[in-house]
Amino acid sequence: MKLSALLVRQKIIIATVLTCIMIMLLATLSYINAADRVGRDHLAPEVTRSFADVFQLQYSQQPSNTEGLQALANTLVKHFQIQEIAIYNSDKQRIIYACSKNCSQRLPQNFFAELVSQDNHLVYPLSKHNGLQVIQLVILTDVALPEFFYLDTFSTTLLVVALSTLLLLFLYARIRYWQKQPFQNMLTTIEQLQARPNQRIRFDLKDADTRQLGKKLNQLIVISENREGVLKQEKEKAERSRLKALRLSNETRKVNEQLEQEITIRKSVENQLTHTQSFLDSIIDSMPSALFTLDQHGFIIQCNQQAAEWLAQDKRPLVGKKITHYIKQIQQFEHLLKQSLEQHITNKLERITLTLPNAFFPADIAIYPLEDLHLKGLVIRIDDITQREKMEEVMMQTEKMRSVGGLAAGMAHEINNPLGAILQSIQNVQRRLQADNDINQKIAREHKLDLTAMNGYLDQRDINKFIANIKDAGERAAVIVSNMLQFSRGSQQQLNEIKLKDLIERSLTIANADLNLQAVELEVNSVGNDETLYCIPSEIEQVILNILQNAAQALHTTNLEFKDANWQAKIQLTVSQDADNTFITIKDNGPGMSDETRRRILEPFYTTKDVGAGTGLGLPVSYFIITAHHNGQLEITTKADQGSCFTIRLPNRPMSNHNPNGMS
Repeated sequence: MKLSALLVRQKIIIATVLTCIMIMLLATLSYINAADRVGRDHLAPEVTRSFADVFQLQYSQQPSNTEGLQALANTLVKHFQIQEIAIYNSDKQRIIYACSKNCSQRLPQNFFAELVSQDNHLVYPLSKHNGLQVIQLVILTDVALPEFFYLDTFSTTLLVVALSTLLLLFLYARIRYWQKQPFQNMLTTIEQLQARPNQRIRFDLKDADTRQLGKKLNQLIVISENREGVLKQEKEKAERSRLKALRLSNETRKVNEQLEQEITIRKSVENQLTHTQSFLDSIIDSMPSALFTLDQHGFIIQCNQQAAEWLAQDKRPLVGKKITHYIKQIQQFEHLLKQSLEQHITNKLERITLTLPNAFFPADIAIYPLEDLHLKGLVIRIDDITQREKMEEVMMQTEKMRSVGGLAAGMAHEINNPLGAILQSIQNVQRRLQADNDINQKIAREHKLDLTAMNGYLDQRDINKFIANIKDAGERAAVIVSNMLQFSRGSQQQLNEIKLKDLIERSLTIANADLNLQAVELEVNSVGNDETLYCIPSEIEQVILNILQNAAQALHTTNLEFKDANWQAKIQLTVSQDADNTFITIKDNGPGMSDETRRRILEPFYTTKDVGAGTGLGLPVSYFIITAHHNGQLEITTKADQGSCFTIRLPNRPMSNHNPNGMS
């Protein structure tokens, strides 16, 4: 048990018991020490002197009775303080010796003078009655206290300690009772106060230990009773106030209900106005056009999100700024702004190239006067027509291709008839010049003509070669006519699945036969063996070959002033494929194209080559094949002195809206 957990009275009784035990132990030790000193310094010498007197009496009466002396020694050695007794004759030889039970026989056989000086060795001379024949009596004493002395002493000490402890415990119990009783009376009084709070109960003041505490507690009870009376009065006042406040609360509640109805109506109107304003702002911000509302002096009153994005600003900082500070081109048309403001008419500007902080594009600008009687100002709408121009360009190219298609169809029909007659006549000429034909042999014999000799002549004069060239030229012309008809009517061939790697390799095999391409470094990325594509292989090969030939001619026939000493003509052919489309990119490091050439590059019969060097149909036909026959796209990007890049996008699978007979 920890000492800190004990009560004060318990600590006091423990300290008292321990103190009594220590006092008893110290007293016992002092008593033992005193007894030891008495036995050592007084009792032992007196006992040995008395024993010496007995021996002197016995020796003086019977000096020759040695047995009597021995018997006396054996009797006296039994004393608890005598350890050994020895008698030495005049010759210093031991004649009598007696030893106690625990003796260790320390006295020697012969007497010597040093025995006198040793502690506990008491020497007494014995003589006869006449004073002759002196002998020496040596007694070795044991000054240690006996065991029974210690046992009795400690037993007595323990008995005293036990009795003292019992007495202290009795005192502790009485003290505890004396301490507990007044507090128990106070606890009883407190319980009565708790059980009967309305009765007048006070603490007893008879006990001297708790009298002052009882007085203070009685004072607190009186104060508490007074406070309860005051609280009761205040409670009655509070109840009256509560009833009054309840009546006022009912009146206030009715007024608040009326106010809440009015507030609800106002909030509904405000929410509708806010919603309408937010809805209108969302509509205006969602428009792809830039809208500016200006006052009569040209300062911005309001703008939408598109306008802020083009000006690389937030909407709020733009308010209060002049629009000409951000759009310089507006300064050129200030007369139109003034005209719209004064005459209340609408002015429009078309295809104006705008240079804005965050955009550069062709645009249409419309200027409207505000239809507000309380505010005089303008609304300027700016539309980005980049996509429209691209669409117009596509429509223009489509119309041109349709016109070319009709022209090609007419030309093909007109050329096809005489071309068929030429090819048929060439076939007949070759067949009628054959020497192994029976009819030819018969007619030759009628005219005495040797067909073998004639054929030798024709071969020697290269007439057969000329005829074969005429036939080849006619067949090539027939192929051109067929392509023109296909171009005008649309492809009748079906899209077939082909490995993309085989398609590229066949196209490059044909391209490697071109002398211009042989002098150009051609870089081709690797294509996977498992990548496939649905297309008309011959047409895609034709498109790739046309673009490669145009790139090679641009690299060799153009004066490349921008190139340095380390420049080398290079064409990069890159093929990639994702889940839906295949992309074929052909890029050269030539001089590129101007904007005018870029816009007209897909026009039929438009060419930048010298007269006779090109027809201007290669790229238009390629564009037609990709868009109309394969439902794909052809994108052309170019910059001056940075080359040109043609990107062909083809669907990996036939699309449901594919129309082989016309443009998609």
